[in-house]
Amino acid sequence: MTPPSTFLQRGAKASLILVFFAFPMSVALANVALLLTLVFWLLGCVWGHSLRDTRQALSNPLAAPALALFAWIALAALWSPAEGPLIGTALGKYSKLLWVPVFIGLLNDPATRRRCGQAFALAMLFTLVVTWLNVWFDFSWTRTHNQGFGEDHTVFKDRIAQGILMSFFTVMALHQAMHAPTRARAVLAALVAALAAFSVLFLSSGRTGYLALLLALAVFAVFAVGLHRRRLAIAALALVAVMAITFTTSTQLRSRVNEAWLEARDSSITVPVTSAGARMEMNRFALQSALEQPVLGHGTASYPVLSPAHFTDPAWCAVVCVHPHNQFAFFLFEQGLIGLVLFLWFVFAIARQAWREDTPRRALMMGFVAVLLVANTTHSSFWLSTENHFFILMSALLMAAIPMRQRERAAP
Repeated sequence: MTPPSTFLQRGAKASLILVFFAFPMSVALANVALLLTLVFWLLGCVWGHSLRDTRQALSNPLAAPALALFAWIALAALWSPAEGPLIGTALGKYSKLLWVPVFIGLLNDPATRRRCGQAFALAMLFTLVVTWLNVWFDFSWTRTHNQGFGEDHTVFKDRIAQGILMSFFTVMALHQAMHAPTRARAVLAALVAALAAFSVLFLSSGRTGYLALLLALAVFAVFAVGLHRRRLAIAALALVAVMAITFTTSTQLRSRVNEAWLEARDSSITVPVTSAGARMEMNRFALQSALEQPVLGHGTASYPVLSPAHFTDPAWCAVVCVHPHNQFAFFLFEQGLIGLVLFLWFVFAIARQAWREDTPRRALMMGFVAVLLVANTTHSSFWLSTENHFFILMSALLMAAIPMRQRERAAP
């Protein structure tokens, strides 16, 4: 008979694997799976070893910045002008930071980490297949219903979220191609990476995806070839050539980039709201307002309370008064320099550990950091549900193997 502690541990890990499979497609299913994970974990604290694994996870370099950032977000609610329900919603948005040690503790064995990565990859592979099929066939349950090339083919999420997730999936596929056990698997992984990259650049209209993919590929290439001068030069030339060909052949990419330039150049709250123009005005407002409370910020959930006084046009406020579409500016506005520094500490912990890894894993982790930086510069990714799931859970997955690898290196 299976002991209760073993059953609870298996239940928590199986639920976490389901979370990785679910969040690229359904936030509702991901939240249910996440709730099951936490229930199994809490019961395991009573009848199992969950608490022991979590205590060990507290030594992980990601745990301290995650807990410190959430603690400061909670503390910043004390001087916020927002009311209780709005503050509660904001704390709920960032609550997964509090559970980072739990996630790392559950990911303490290679089998669970491998299955979580495979679950995410399977969900993204299904999304990729449907994206391509949508070029010729219409599906009633997909987000968009546009056939043909040069159209947006978002499947489950909005185009920004799909572009971000697909960009990292491309890097994952390239990472698999680098250390595949056979040539056939390497070719297959490289083909998947090419199809995923093509889907971002030619089958999507999300400009965040364009930037995330191009920067992630550039960073991945640099760290994959190492610091060898000749290899770096070849990789740089190849990347420039690919970018030039892509920009030349993708009419959608060219039109969206040109559109963004014009919108940013002509941005003003006196003209009709546009995507790039709104981002320019939100950043301007957030940075100027942050100077009023530079150290502590205006308080958690203060942005949607204070922004309507500046964006008085209802059409503008409907777009820009929810969040500022820039997580760095968001933290600076609401939690001040302290909150921004804690967030940068979170990002730095991943980059610092990546530098200590072997070449393939370093390239993978730095590619993830590149996607994180782009996404959070153009969107409030740690506040939005799908992207919040992705960045926090994937950060935990990438960092969870550190103690195990350190022990393996120390063993000889």
